[in-house]
Amino acid sequence: MRALLSHSTDDVDPDQRVRHWREAIHDAVIEMELLPNQRSDFFSRIDLCPMPNIVPHRAVGSPQRISRSRSEIGHGNKNTYYLISQSRVPWYCEHAGMEHLVKPGESVLVDSRIPYTFKFEQGLDDLSVELPVEWVERWLPDPRRVIGRPLPAASGWGLALRGAKEALAPSELVALPVPDELLEDQLGALLALASGAQIDVAHTDHELYDRCVAHIRQWLSRPGLVASEVAAACGVSLRTMHRTFAAEDHTFAGVLMRSRIDDAARMLADPRFRLVTVAEIGRRCGFSDPSHFARQFRRLRNTGPRQFRNSLSL
Repeated sequence: MRALLSHSTDDVDPDQRVRHWREAIHDAVIEMELLPNQRSDFFSRIDLCPMPNIVPHRAVGSPQRISRSRSEIGHGNKNTYYLISQSRVPWYCEHAGMEHLVKPGESVLVDSRIPYTFKFEQGLDDLSVELPVEWVERWLPDPRRVIGRPLPAASGWGLALRGAKEALAPSELVALPVPDELLEDQLGALLALASGAQIDVAHTDHELYDRCVAHIRQWLSRPGLVASEVAAACGVSLRTMHRTFAAEDHTFAGVLMRSRIDDAARMLADPRFRLVTVAEIGRRCGFSDPSHFARQFRRLRNTGPRQFRNSLSL
């Protein structure tokens, strides 16, 4: 019989629960950072049922944010993939250069060697399966085309994957009279089929991507520019636009920010704008806050806007 392992904050005093949960996910899953939305009445629990190759997890708890930084990746001694979903409530995933609000039932393949941030704003209701690197790459020749992208779960192979994955809930799995190898192979096959369908659906539409980027560049001076406005101007749904950006390995927010900084750099380098202040150039490029402009410019250009301008006049 398979063994059920559990960790719960109910086992410790209330003022020790956040620390206990952080240590539990480090030990049971992988090195990650935890930030609870509130510390009062905080609770979380995780159940695990290890199998020969995969480890299904089931976690529930208070609203929280979980992340894995480059520092934790560098200090960790474990690399793996995770197939993550929430069956009842949506959650936010930032991974592999993409940002998504993931619908209930949709799964996201996550590579622990790449930083990620998960936000469980409506509570933790997580069903994850830990998958060894070599196991995933046996089923998916190029996992990079899939990681970070929600796999639709409403129909087709995505719906089949959702059903198989939810059947792997640790409490149900313990006494399930089915060979481990069969369960693991079923999950791998459905992951491959659902991932292949997603790649076909999310094919790169270069013409639509170029139109969206053109609108961004046209309107970047507007501080409140949002993705829905660009999608409407291009005559597509917001979801279609986000999928188009994801297929190009970009996000709307990332393209908007880089376009603004590139435009600001062009103005800072142009002698015609020499008498225009740095703050005013930032404002013309959509930054209402000069300090935010300076931080983003430094992040993308490795130097501040003032230093960038001065270096060109030397």
